[in-house]
Amino acid sequence: MERTIARRGIVKAHIRFVKNSETSLAMLCFSFNTSRLDEEQLEKSVMLLQEQTDFSPLLVCDDGTFMTFMKDMHLHRCVQVVKNIQETLRKSLNAEMEYGALTIIDKEDSYDTLMARMERYLAQAKEIGEGKICYGTAKYNFCTEGGEEEIFANFFADNQKVTLYNFYNGMPLSEEVNVLSYQKGVLRVKTSLAKSAFLKNEPFTFLKHPLLPDTVKADIANAVPNRAEVILSNLRFIDKSPVDRENIRVMPDETIEAFIECANGEEIAGLIHSLAVNSIAVNLERVEMTEICFEGDEKHVVISFDLPEREKRKTHIRISAILRYKKADQLIFSIYPNHYFKQKIESYIALQQTRLITIMQKMVLNFYQG
Repeated sequence: MERTIARRGIVKAHIRFVKNSETSLAMLCFSFNTSRLDEEQLEKSVMLLQEQTDFSPLLVCDDGTFMTFMKDMHLHRCVQVVKNIQETLRKSLNAEMEYGALTIIDKEDSYDTLMARMERYLAQAKEIGEGKICYGTAKYNFCTEGGEEEIFANFFADNQKVTLYNFYNGMPLSEEVNVLSYQKGVLRVKTSLAKSAFLKNEPFTFLKHPLLPDTVKADIANAVPNRAEVILSNLRFIDKSPVDRENIRVMPDETIEAFIECANGEEIAGLIHSLAVNSIAVNLERVEMTEICFEGDEKHVVISFDLPEREKRKTHIRISAILRYKKADQLIFSIYPNHYFKQKIESYIALQQTRLITIMQKMVLNFYQG
């Protein structure tokens, strides 16, 4: 009885917080298989959950499921965090989050409506099994069959504006556009003349709106600059979106050679493809060297390169890095620059942004001049 009352009080406090603030707050319930874990594994699992949910309270419910909260993150980001938690638990601790439910607390929610939604999501996820996390909002349920098309139809019937995102050499470009129509999976939007001219040469775009539970990716079927219209098709929700990057990524406008110093003493040479304050992508000259450099679970390296500055000066950067992804001839690293190197990278990114904005302004001017 005391546990139920305590849980109700905690949930109601979070609902009150949402009603009185503009902060996004998600609620996560999940079934966690603890039967095959020893005390140390269980302790480390709880530590991971606490760290990844910003030390929100972790409650044990009467039915054996766990409950916690995720603050200041929209739904798409919460889903990504939960999937990362699942993967880390599985690989590092041999622990399984069997199924779960995730939702954003709505300002109109009461305790009863919120808990009913979570119970419905949990039942759906349990039926599917295999680590399924059912998620959604008070209005949108991603676990219903054909849910995406229903979500799009309902959303565009109620909302006449949406924000489009694209990237020019890594720099994000966004514009709020008017919805003209949505029929049978095809969306027509009204943009500016310059934006429609830019999108004519782009294969896809991203859509976001506070009421959409995830970022939407859409193919650009056609762009008509003289009418400032763009026709989008194949709309789909995506969990990992470049729109949500915390740091701006830019592509160098000149060749920057990078050297990857491996833990075993080997060195790989490559060219910087793109750079952010917290990550770097390097195109390799000799792909076969990756097998020598990254033996077993070894992912730590040191990366060095000469970063251009103003007036043709350069700063020699040498930073520690961890390999995150490998794709074709490209390696993507998380990087950890010290304060001095971080300032230099930030200055370079700002310089590149200024250059790209100037180029975009010229493109718009050329378009209007015909």
